[in-house]
Amino acid sequence: MIKTFVLVSVFPAIAFANPCHENRAALDLGSGTTKAYVATVDTCEKKIVKVLFEDRLPLAFNEALEKSPTKEIPDSIVNESTPRIELLLQKVKSYNVKRINAVATSVFRVAKNGQAVAKGISQKLEIPVEVISQEQEAELGYWSALAQRGITDTRNLIVWDIGGGSMQMYSREKGKVHIFEGDLASVTFKNQILQVLQFKDPKKESSPNPFARQREAALQLAKNHAYLNVPAYFKAKAATARWVGVGGVISMSVQRQVQPGGSEFTQSALEETLKVRSQLKDAEIESEYRISDISNLALVLGYMKALKIEKVETAQASLGQGLIFKNLK
Repeated sequence: MIKTFVLVSVFPAIAFANPCHENRAALDLGSGTTKAYVATVDTCEKKIVKVLFEDRLPLAFNEALEKSPTKEIPDSIVNESTPRIELLLQKVKSYNVKRINAVATSVFRVAKNGQAVAKGISQKLEIPVEVISQEQEAELGYWSALAQRGITDTRNLIVWDIGGGSMQMYSREKGKVHIFEGDLASVTFKNQILQVLQFKDPKKESSPNPFARQREAALQLAKNHAYLNVPAYFKAKAATARWVGVGGVISMSVQRQVQPGGSEFTQSALEETLKVRSQLKDAEIESEYRISDISNLALVLGYMKALKIEKVETAQASLGQGLIFKNLK
């Protein structure tokens, strides 16, 4: 008798991971907010594939610095903030990240002990923390806007970044980079209202709210700063450029107050918002950044009026996102 055997080979289905994909993370230690960003990236196609995690902590380093008689970041804010940053980093590491980059910005540049504080935080976190220049900060803001909004045509584009301690504008035209490095930002402008218009000491008082009576004067402060400090290149391009705002002031604070959930705002809508909200007391403002939220409106509106900017698009992107995106290029 002839027996026929049929041999069947069964190969289990094996899911092969894409060798081009890996998880990367970045921390942005800002002047008023520390942000974390984790994403899956494609190292072959040089793009961010998927955002896995984003979070931000309100850590008022710059507010503490402004009140410091020694122009140093006080130990109290460092001791309070570092454990919170450590917890944030633990969340980041849970995503099996292959690389973590961390940058520190304005407050760590200008404080007498800024470099030392950044080094101490780096040692606690056991990751390198780089205190970047304002020029580098401007460039990362630009890359973050491109990544978040998927911008490929950068002609006539100006990326505008305002944080707790500095302001940047960044544009590329015909291979040449143009940067405005400004010193007026959320905390410093808020303190100007307190000191110049309300005759209060910012080292003793934190909030200018309400400042409806000083609204027009506050706008003039911002306008004057723009007239005197913004380079001619940006003044000439401003009225016709495509403006994309990044950073906590424009993309978060102002956008949320003018049109929650939106991705752009106009000068006229911002002006109406400021008229209403400049009458509010701190207790009436639902925000962790209530002491500077309303003055942020005046700062941005004053600049828009001075430069004749009718509309600003917003990208809720962090420098960490820009750092990851830039490192892929």
